[in-house]
Amino acid sequence: MASKLRTLAWLFAAALAGCGSTPPPKSAPPAAVARAPLPPRCDPSAAQLVIGLPIDAGVIEKARAAAGADMARAVRVDQVGVQDFRAGRLNLYLDTQRRVARVGCG
Repeated sequence: MASKLRTLAWLFAAALAGCGSTPPPKSAPPAAVARAPLPPRCDPSAAQLVIGLPIDAGVIEKARAAAGADMARAVRVDQVGVQDFRAGRLNLYLDTQRRVARVGCG
């Protein structure tokens, strides 16, 4: 009988030990405030200076730099365009003589 009581007492103590509270987790140091990335820039009015020029790599780069765009591309009249919009991209739309007819962002 005594051994049964001892076993029960031991099981009771083990059960109580499992119910003990754990200390709260240490709070993490405050994370650095993340800044939202700036939206891409593109000002097509600043790239108007290339309208009428024949297209080449120099004209594309000159227009991209003037517009403050991340990238630039030339779009031919007969070219099938894709519908992906990128706010930081300058588009140079060409006429049939491969001269810049208009500029736009997107």
